[in-house]
Formats: sequence, structure tokens, C-alpha cells
Amino acid sequence: MLVLKDPEHSENITSILNSQHDWQTIQRTSPNFGFTDTAFWFKFSINNLEKSSQNIYIELPIPFLDNVQIYNTIDKEILQQYSVGDKYPFSERPVQHQNFILPFELSPGENFMYMRIASAGTVEAPLSIWKMSDHAHASADNNLVQGIWAGIIGIMVIYNLLLFFSIRDISYLYYVFFAFGYLFFQISLKGYGFAYIWPNQLEWNSYAISVFIALCNMSVVLLTIAFLNLKKTIPLAFRIMSFIAVISAALLVLSFIAPYSLTVRVTSIMTLITCSFSLILGYIALYKGNEDARYYCLAWTATFIGIGILGAVKFGIFTANFWTNNAGQIGVMVLVSLLSLALASRINREKEMRLQAQDSVLESEKIARHSQAELLESQTNANSKLEAKVSERTQSMQRALTELEHANSRLELASTTDALTTLFNRGHFETRLNIEFKRAVRHKRELSIILCDIDFFKTVNDSYGHKAGDECLRHLALILKNTITRSGDIIARYGGEEFIILLVDTPLEQAEYLAQNLCDEIKKTAFESNNQVITFTASFGVSSLSQETIESADSLVNHADFALYEAKNNGRNQVKTWRVGQD
Repeated sequence: MLVLKDPEHSENITSILNSQHDWQTIQRTSPNFGFTDTAFWFKFSINNLEKSSQNIYIELPIPFLDNVQIYNTIDKEILQQYSVGDKYPFSERPVQHQNFILPFELSPGENFMYMRIASAGTVEAPLSIWKMSDHAHASADNNLVQGIWAGIIGIMVIYNLLLFFSIRDISYLYYVFFAFGYLFFQISLKGYGFAYIWPNQLEWNSYAISVFIALCNMSVVLLTIAFLNLKKTIPLAFRIMSFIAVISAALLVLSFIAPYSLTVRVTSIMTLITCSFSLILGYIALYKGNEDARYYCLAWTATFIGIGILGAVKFGIFTANFWTNNAGQIGVMVLVSLLSLALASRINREKEMRLQAQDSVLESEKIARHSQAELLESQTNANSKLEAKVSERTQSMQRALTELEHANSRLELASTTDALTTLFNRGHFETRLNIEFKRAVRHKRELSIILCDIDFFKTVNDSYGHKAGDECLRHLALILKNTITRSGDIIARYGGEEFIILLVDTPLEQAEYLAQNLCDEIKKTAFESNNQVITFTASFGVSSLSQETIESADSLVNHADFALYEAKNNGRNQVKTWRVGQD
């Protein structure tokens, strides 16, 4: 790939194709030109060795670029062209993806590609060529990794926010703002914000990155001041960090007003300053004997290592792979985890110091009892005040524990429930199935399974929209809950449009009768979505423990699945029962 600088932004595809230019080779392995106002043209060719045309994707995984134009040419004739960038509405992208995914049809032989990039931030052009099927798999894997990372950071934000409301320590609030800011900075940087959260907010998307960087900088400075207690331990550092906090707050406001090309550069410089000062002050505090600074220093060191590795990959020093490409995110995940641990460690130490102080007071009281008689009244008052403080602190801790138990209960409920239908989820169902299966085998009781699948559910989504699909799932869940009312039976969403019912002490005939009632009820009911009345049907598969000697609960479910498969093959909207030898 060759590069041509266009500092005056005077070139266009016609002049590029029809004039001679001094194209330069790219010396680094990853084309990264940093912050620049210059436009860059790139030229490369793709040789299609097949005798027929091929369809491919070209991916540019830098979603914050302002303007990207790419052309497919043969003999100076433009066959295909695209104009994308975060200045264009997300809906106008040729492929709805957080990165720039551009589909091309390659003619046999040499296909000459030209690309122009101009952006207010950094200019990067690490292109990849994909087969369409391969890109879908790779994109799914990447989204899974990013989702896990965001989930971990999000859990830390919620958990520490609950702790702040419980113990009212301001350090936790600064920590929450930092973790929240970095979470949404990464979401903005990776393009997920523009793709899924604010696809129509072009103005907000243009400065979201600098806003979240400024929020992170301000909250990190305030966290460092509070956590290391700089006002008492290092007064000079307190004044310096307070000044940096004021600048960061001003940048946060300016990010909404000033041009992105200016704020992103200034906030990036401030990031280096705040991170460096935070790390240096942490080691100074550790040197002065602050035990809480151990986790703090380890956290920032891990972050610097991760960001350093990522920078080395960007400049071609290290080879790009899963670990190096995500080193920055891994480092920040370690940072967020260790900072939370550091805050918890500090609270434990303060608790120990309070207990030691209480012991010291009690010892002083014992000595005071043997002093002069005229001090007796003051000793009594001191004891009363101390007991009141201890009682108040004990009640506060009890309230915190109670609130934490309530939070854990809500989290436990969420972990066993499907959010869309409010039925049990698959994990909870499998746990209960194993328990009931063992009980049924041990006591030689009946146990039946009904597996239900909505017919042509994809058609509902395609015809009426995913909102109607969600209403369809909720409507079916309501029918199941109104029909299956025994306390021992379990109804769960098994996956997608598939539901499963566990019937305890229920023979096959009764389960089959119940499944037929459900099938008939679903067929004659309808629901309304977007002023449209929608009907649907479902297919059912039934199996029972008494049909055959079954070694595991999974076999019981598999039998019902085979029956469901037969129901769908026979025309759907019916109930089928598994028979011995069917599979």
C-alpha cells in the first residue's frame, strides 16, 4: 500500500487517476499517522486470481474517522465507490457494523483501489480483506469479547455505586465516575456507541470521545487526591493535583463547545499528565509508608504496561494479536479491579484503626477509674458518648449489610430469570431439571417434558419488526403461565423462540393432553403490535420418564426435542410425542 499526503485537501479521485503523483511507501507495519490535519490518499491493488468475480469485504476498524472515501477502479474507470465516516448517519453505511465494512465485487485480474482519509483526530488505515462468511464469525467473536469486558466494568460501576450509597465514602463516587467514563470512552472509541446507542446523534458522536476522556481525567485526579489523602500527606502534590482537576473540569465543559480536533488533542495530553502524576504520587505514598498505596501502584502499573503494549502495536513494534490488540482494555480492567480492592482494603484498615482507638479509649478509662474522685463524672460522660458512637456505627454497618443482602437477592433473581418474558432462564431450568430427575428416579415417580417452539418466528420479526417479535414471546409466556399453575412445575425460556415445561408427577398422557390444550389456545389467540393484530402458532414435543429407561435428564430433553422436530417436519401447529426407537 502506497501513501500520498494532501495537506491542502486539493486532490480528488479524478486528479488522482489522471495525474502523476509522488506516491510513497509506508515504512511502518501499521499505517498510523497520529493527530494531523492533512488528508491522506492510499493506493493498493487486489489481484483476483479466479476467472470469475468475487465478493469481499474491506474492513477499516477505526470507527472514529471523520471522512473515508474508497474507490475500486480498473483502467482508471471507477467501478464502485463509498463515502463513509462518523460525520455520516449510521443508517447510510453499506453494512450496519460498528467498523467501516465495505462490500466490493472484484473483477478477474488486478483491481486498483484508492482510498482518501481525513479526520479531526488521528489518521489510521489498518485495512483487512475478508470473505463475507469469515467476517461474520470474527465479528461475533470480537463482540463477545467486548461484551464480556463491558459487562465486567459495568458490574464494577454498579457494585461500587451501591457501596458509595452504603458507606458514603467520596472516593467510591470518584471511582464510579472514572470507571463509567472509561467504559463509555471505549464504547465510543470502538464504534458501539454510534452503532447501538446514539446512531442518529451525529453532533454528540462528534465530541463524545473527548467528553469521556475529560470525565476520566477529572475523576482520576479527584480519586487520587481523596484516596492518597494528599491534603495531609503531601500538601504540594495536593495543590498541583487540584490545579490539574480544575483544568480537567474546564476541558470537560469545553468538550461540548470547542472543536473536536482541539479538545481531543488537549484531553489526550492531559491523560498522559494525569496518569503519570497518579502513578508517581502512588509510589511516593508507598515509599512514605502508606499501605493502601500497594494496590493503587499495582493498578496503575498494569495500566501503563497495557497501554504501552497497545502503543507498540500501533507503531508496529509488537505483532498484533488478540492479547496485544486488547492490552489497553485488559490493563484498565485490572486497574478498575485493583482500585476497587484498594478501596476495600482502606476501609478495612480504617475499621481496624477505629477498633484500636476504641481499645485505647477503654484502656484509658480503666486507668482513669483509679484516678482522683473528682474525674468520675467526666469519665461517665465520656463512656456515654463512646457507647453512643459505637451504637451508631454498629447500626450503620448493619444497615449496609442489610442493603447488600437485598442487592444480592435482586442479583440472584436476575441471574435465574429471563428479562424479556420474566420466565425462568435456561440455566435455572437445567438446575431444577437435574434435581427433579434425581428425585423422580429415586422415588419412581413420573416426570414429563414439553418443548415448545413458535412456528415461523423469523417471519414475525421480518414482517412486523423485532418489537413485535418481543411482544410475541411475552404473549406466549403469558399463555404458559396462565395454563401451567401448579407450584412444582417449571416454565422456562429455553432459547430464542423456544420454551420448555417441566411437569412433576405427570404421566405422558396428561402431559400430551396439556400440550394439545396449549397448542389450541395459542392458535386461537392474537396480540396487537403497532396497531396490527398478529396471530401465530406453535409446535410441541412431549417426552416422559416412563417411556424408556433414561440415564440422564439430558436424554429426557433430547426425546422431547426429537418429537418437536417431527412436529415441525409434519407441518407445524401440532403436538408430537416421542416414541421408543424414534431417534
